[in-house]
Amino acid sequence: MKISDIHSEIQMGIIDHFSVYPDASASVLRMCNHWLANEKYSHDIAQVQTAVDGLLARGEIHKHSGANIYIL
Repeated sequence: MKISDIHSEIQMGIIDHFSVYPDASASVLRMCNHWLANEKYSHDIAQVQTAVDGLLARGEIHKHSGANIYIL
């Protein structure tokens, strides 16, 4: 699987989690270890951070002010 495909899969997993839990918030580490723990593809913290950065750049998620916590 290409890196871009992995990032897309990770982004879909994050958005799927937010669609079920719209009031959720989490750090990249929590997303990696808990939200995405049961996904079919393997990932690491750097890949999740890159995926989160892409979601931020597109305005799909937001960074909570003053913390490394992400929200819808």
